[in-house]
Amino acid sequence: MLSFGRKALGSLVTLWGVTVVLFALIFIVPGIGQKDPTDSIAQSLAGAHADKENIENIKHQLGLDKPLLFRYGIFVRDAATNNLRSYRNGDYVFSAIARRFPATLLLALTALTVYLAVAIPLSLLTASRSGSFFDRAFLVLSLLAISIPTFWLGRILQQYLGFQLGLFSVGGTASLWNLPLPALTLGIGGAAYYSRLLHTNLRGVMRQEYIRAARARGLSEARVLSKHALKNALIPAIAVLGGEVASLLSGLVFTEKIFGWPGIGSLAIDSVLNQDTPMIMGTVLFSALMVVSANLIVDVLYRIVDPRIRA
Repeated sequence: MLSFGRKALGSLVTLWGVTVVLFALIFIVPGIGQKDPTDSIAQSLAGAHADKENIENIKHQLGLDKPLLFRYGIFVRDAATNNLRSYRNGDYVFSAIARRFPATLLLALTALTVYLAVAIPLSLLTASRSGSFFDRAFLVLSLLAISIPTFWLGRILQQYLGFQLGLFSVGGTASLWNLPLPALTLGIGGAAYYSRLLHTNLRGVMRQEYIRAARARGLSEARVLSKHALKNALIPAIAVLGGEVASLLSGLVFTEKIFGWPGIGSLAIDSVLNQDTPMIMGTVLFSALMVVSANLIVDVLYRIVDPRIRA
């Protein structure tokens, strides 16, 4: 319990550090051709009426003419109390994120299902045939799948499985009909990486004494792999899976934008394109929250599945 409390406190310190770095990057680092980053924000909001008087008025209305420490305090207060508002439409930032979260959650869980449904059987197959032609061929294919950029793979799947073959919808609203292609886009690379990770873990586990003992008792190779080896090979892979889940939940930026999926990732891109500073800060903070939360959950799961850590 004490160890978990220290980790929780460390997570809060991490989130505070994210707010400091994020605030500094946006309000201290100059924009292109600007000495003061707030000028860029005000000019973007003023649009065609970006004369000096309007820019100063906008900066005053938004509090951008206040001292840095004062603005940082307001930012932390507003972020903690959900009073952070979009510059574009006045919407509450975290309320907007909460409305988008179910769509991102649906896509993330579906992609995670693809991860596991593909990775676990393939890792068992390759581990049982380690060093064979099948194992080496799959290694090459998995390296190719991991190396393919997500935005390129998404476009390829749209072109061939969507437009040409008409098997799936090419994108649109958050619905089950539009779900397969973005889930496949995320799942292919993730499954390839996770299967190789499990394969490596399984090869290490297969050398252990208890595996040889299980074989000596006459258990089939399939039972040895699935019941004894896989359970222990999954333990170190939980940490990686936790990070993947955090990444998925914090916003699948390019995939959501490519397929028009109305989640947190597409919200983040739109906020960057519109220079909506509070929304940018909100989505980044939400991503950081997902990462530290996933780390805490992984720590709890580790203690549940591996009694040695509790000891």
